[in-house]
Amino acid sequence: MAKLLSIRVRLLLLLLVPSMLYLGTSVFLLQQSKSNTEVLASSLYETTNKSTSLILNADRDMYQALTAYQLLVSGTLTAEEKTKQLKALKDNIDQTNTRVGQAADIMNAKQLLQTAHTETKLTIEQNIAGFHTSFDQWAKEANAVVQSSSTGKGIINDAKLLATFEKGREGMNQIGEILDAYAKSSIEEIEAQNDKTAKTIYLSVAIIIILLMSAGWMVISKIMKTVKNIMKVTGQVAAGDLRHEPQVKYTKCELGKITESVDIMVSKIKGLIGTIAHNTQFVHDASVELSDSSKESATASEHVATSIQEMTQDVEVQARSSAETSRAIEEMAIGIQRVAENSGVMAEHSSLTSRHAELGNDLLGKLQQQIVNMLKSVEQLSQTVQSLTLKSDEIGLIASSITTFANQTNLLSLNASIEAARAGEHGKGFNVVANEIRKLASQSIESAEGINQLIHETRVEIASVSNSMNATKQEASAGSSMMQEVNQSFHTIMQSVTHIVTQIHETSAITQQMSASSEEISATMDQSATSSTHILNKSQGVAAATEEQLAMMQNIAAASEQLRSVVDTLNESVSYFKIK
Repeated sequence: MAKLLSIRVRLLLLLLVPSMLYLGTSVFLLQQSKSNTEVLASSLYETTNKSTSLILNADRDMYQALTAYQLLVSGTLTAEEKTKQLKALKDNIDQTNTRVGQAADIMNAKQLLQTAHTETKLTIEQNIAGFHTSFDQWAKEANAVVQSSSTGKGIINDAKLLATFEKGREGMNQIGEILDAYAKSSIEEIEAQNDKTAKTIYLSVAIIIILLMSAGWMVISKIMKTVKNIMKVTGQVAAGDLRHEPQVKYTKCELGKITESVDIMVSKIKGLIGTIAHNTQFVHDASVELSDSSKESATASEHVATSIQEMTQDVEVQARSSAETSRAIEEMAIGIQRVAENSGVMAEHSSLTSRHAELGNDLLGKLQQQIVNMLKSVEQLSQTVQSLTLKSDEIGLIASSITTFANQTNLLSLNASIEAARAGEHGKGFNVVANEIRKLASQSIESAEGINQLIHETRVEIASVSNSMNATKQEASAGSSMMQEVNQSFHTIMQSVTHIVTQIHETSAITQQMSASSEEISATMDQSATSSTHILNKSQGVAAATEEQLAMMQNIAAASEQLRSVVDTLNESVSYFKIK
């Protein structure tokens, strides 16, 4: 399965998996903190604070009602003050019942009426019921005493009525104690939940770090192994060593394709250099043979020129002496025969040279095509390296996004710490959560910086590979330019050889005609005087043709020397590489 995944998918998974895990952990932490905060605010503020405040206000109203009752039964009030205190007694009794009822409604909404006292085991509902029983009884008796007593003396210290009042107040105190205990237990549960959440976050972060390091190590190790292998192969090619053997099997990712492209390139260069070495040796042998043939032709042409000059002199002397004419004709026949033989040899060598030149031209065309294919392979490899560089840049952008997210998380935790500090004692638990978030953000920043460092090293290695590919591309371009020059030289040689072959065939025809003429002259000695002028003209034409042939032979010799120089240069370039 791993072989089917490309390097792009692996790198994306390497970043997306820990990012998603980190995001999930952060969302879970934030939601848990929000939930805990809501529970804390609801239970402590709405339930505890409001209920306690109502209970305390009800207790105060009870004392104010007790004070108004004591003043009414003291007998020291005026009629106006008595009316005022009667109203205060009634209002405080009503307010006490109202506030206790409101507190009961709040606790009933929060399902706290069945919460029991830790010592007496009485629930809030039972305490409220006991309060109403005792306080209502006290209020009823107090009103009766106030209405029936004119002075109220002796009623103030009534122990039974005061005991009834204290019994109702005792229920109020127990309700306050129950609410305090509930608030304390709620805080302890929240702290326990926060501890559990912190442990979960620590475990998640540890797992993320382990997965990130393991996956990063595997992918980066594979990349570094491939890059080092390519650097080794390209270094050997740059040093002229083409004895590298390709791998048997390649992976299907981009790294495997890069390695396969490098091996194919080295194999093609190796085959190209081998073909060049073989063909240059063949061309070298042909050029040596052509040079020798041209030298022999030049020697023969010089001999023909000399013979023609002698024949011309003999023709001029023919008018004076028939014997000398006959001897000159015999010498001319011998010279013409040798010219014919040399011309035939020259024609055969020229045809062979032409075929070799055509073969060399075809081989150079194939060589040039192979160099073009090699340049295409180098271009494809360079595009692959550029694609890998762009992907590394995209990974760097993703790592920067992770760093930015971690910095924002750190700032959020700092703001949360400030708000927790403002909350005082009630914000301690939330302050611990904010500190843990800040630690988690710091660890995320360190991990992102590690990823950035690895990406930087990968970019450096990719740049090195790109430089090596550019150097190989320049060398291949130089080889292509050299092949074009050699091809042009071969084209020039082919034109010269074709022209020489044509001239040699013409010379051979002339020498054959001269041979027939000399035989006719030998057979018809009586007509020598008449035909001497014609022979003289023929000999002058042969001399001119021979001089032209001599010049052509010199051109062939010069072209052969140039061809040999080109072949020597090509051999020197090819000898730089080692293929065996």
